[in-house]
Amino acid sequence: MKVLLNFLTLSIAIKILFYRSIISNLTGNAYFLVPSVSLEVATAAVDALEAASVAAKDGSHLNISIRNDAEKAADEIFRNLASYVEFIALGDETTIISSGFTASQQPTPTYKPVLSATHGAHSGNVKLATPKALRTYAYIWRMRKVSVNGIENPWITITTTTQTTYEVTGLEPGVEYEFEVAGVTPEGITEYCQSVTLIVI
Repeated sequence: MKVLLNFLTLSIAIKILFYRSIISNLTGNAYFLVPSVSLEVATAAVDALEAASVAAKDGSHLNISIRNDAEKAADEIFRNLASYVEFIALGDETTIISSGFTASQQPTPTYKPVLSATHGAHSGNVKLATPKALRTYAYIWRMRKVSVNGIENPWITITTTTQTTYEVTGLEPGVEYEFEVAGVTPEGITEYCQSVTLIVI
């Protein structure tokens, strides 16, 4: 059994969360006492990627180039750590899973989250919540206005969080919205939940 490298295809935002999850799983892990790359170096690389990703939002070619370089550097470190985990694990699935990486024969996640939506403390706010799920380290929240006159509105990704709750602000009072959430696991992104609708007050 090998370590899958499918994390390399994740978006930068999800990749940052995944890499931090790996660092957390390796910290103090009795299976992996001497990582091939120190966790301090790995953490610094993820911090640099996150900072570069934020800076690149201004759209400048320089900052985008710096972000891309930071992503390549972080990817190389975690590719190295994946190889180290595979070497130490000797094909043992439990050992691989304990690192936070995905073992090659693990099935695609069938978990599908559920969602609740309630009115927030202020007008235009909606509180979203989903139960904590095993091996789910991040949540992707999205919304759209409920379709009217047969015109389907596109889904808009609100944010990605590590928390199981999120409060959306700045919505239009009197308008009905749909909300959904998906979980991010080492095996990939789950299906989005059954949508929940709420008229904003």
